[in-house]
Amino acid sequence: MRWRSSTQYRESTSGEPRPHPESARPSRLSRWTEGILEGGALGVLVLAPWLFGAVEPWAQAAVFSATALLLAVWIVRASATGRPLHLPSGWIPAVCFLAWVSFQVMPIPSGLVALLCPERFRLEQQAAHLLGISAPRWFALSVDPQMTRRYAWEFAGIGLYAVLLWNIVSDGRRLRRLLLAILAAGAALTLFGIIQRATWNGYLYWVRPIHGGDPFGPYVNRSHMGGLLLLIVLLGLGYLSAQSLRWENDQRFDWRTWVRLPPDELFERLLLPLLLLIMAAGVLTSKSRGAMVSLLLALFLMALWFASQGREERRGLLGIAGFFVAGLLAALWIAADLFLGATERLGGEALALDQSPRLALWPEALELWRRFAWTGTGLGTFDFAFGLVRTVFPGNHAVTHAESDYMQLLCDTGVVGLGLAFWLILALLMAGSRSLARTEGRRRKRLVLGGLVAVISACLQGIANFDLSIMANWLYVVAAIVVMGKGGDLGASAGGRWARGGETSQESEFA
Repeated sequence: MRWRSSTQYRESTSGEPRPHPESARPSRLSRWTEGILEGGALGVLVLAPWLFGAVEPWAQAAVFSATALLLAVWIVRASATGRPLHLPSGWIPAVCFLAWVSFQVMPIPSGLVALLCPERFRLEQQAAHLLGISAPRWFALSVDPQMTRRYAWEFAGIGLYAVLLWNIVSDGRRLRRLLLAILAAGAALTLFGIIQRATWNGYLYWVRPIHGGDPFGPYVNRSHMGGLLLLIVLLGLGYLSAQSLRWENDQRFDWRTWVRLPPDELFERLLLPLLLLIMAAGVLTSKSRGAMVSLLLALFLMALWFASQGREERRGLLGIAGFFVAGLLAALWIAADLFLGATERLGGEALALDQSPRLALWPEALELWRRFAWTGTGLGTFDFAFGLVRTVFPGNHAVTHAESDYMQLLCDTGVVGLGLAFWLILALLMAGSRSLARTEGRRRKRLVLGGLVAVISACLQGIANFDLSIMANWLYVVAAIVVMGKGGDLGASAGGRWARGGETSQESEFA
């Protein structure tokens, strides 16, 4: 087995065609193993949101264990067949960020702690003095190593899943199955959330009590559910717009023609647009102002791209505009009170910034950062460390996060960690832009566009929302990265029977 980065993968596929290590007809056992690996990877992606967003330790452990097992099986099989292991876009900054978080929980000499973070050294000395014991000679930079270690395992699992999915999605058919699994999961979650809201009895799944929160579907916080649906809607729009190009030259509507359509095409023409509208309404009624604004900005970016492509993409521009209007109407029809309430709070917060809870919290969060400027307090320790500077929200009200992924990363991981996170974001956006620029074929371009805009929306949502602990949502960000990075490359690979009329073609499904 050989290791290759995504850049090396593109270089190897851009030259003369070379035989694939598994180009020979696979055995029944090999096909069975491939099916189990693909089904397991998609199963992790589909089931993670139903485990309350995979935010609790037991759920994160289950996702991590399943991912690690599937990746180990894939590596063993790849070693036996000589198949190379490709590394996804952005893997270098991702590894560096994970290494920094791991360094935060490692015991290091107290002298080095004093050099890197004087405030952390002072706190340890003060605690030892109050307890009447001698200060330890070795301790970690994190003020709560146990919590930081938990976050390190979470992000390690996300990284392993990125490697697994990047290698499993190796042809156009698997990419299509990935997208259909994502859309099916989003539709099921939305419908379940609507049914649960209509029959709400104070319990998640009607059996599990919750204390506080504002639930929607299996999520305790509907804002996090809105962030997940946001990613699914944008990926679905990219897929639907790519598929719609197959129908542009069709004749006028004839019910006899539609009756003879294959079930998958009938689903894409009739049910998929409806399901996307329902999911878009779920975002708009999630009461997550960050998700709502991110959706509007993402649709604007998609419309801007279509407008820049000239007259041949005019239908795509009109489709985005129509989807925006239909999504608003669907939100008003499904839950007008939630949608109007969220927009009212968004407008009120914009007009009265001095009364915004976030803007009251962030200055004190910056004060916490100044005390731990370079190293941070340790990933996931904001709840514990914020008490050092807190004056807002007096009383027993807990401030568990900074209401912003970037502000939280600044406080938890310092300048070093936030810089690595920005490096990762920049690497992903540049990889997505290059993928979109080099992709040939309007269908594949639209598919890559959906993945790129989904990644951008995740970055935008983190400005005013906290999602670092929601492992399930990050798995869907990984799926968007895979679609963004491989949607164009796979166009020159596997053929299949996904063209109109069932004809076999050497082109990809997304050609």
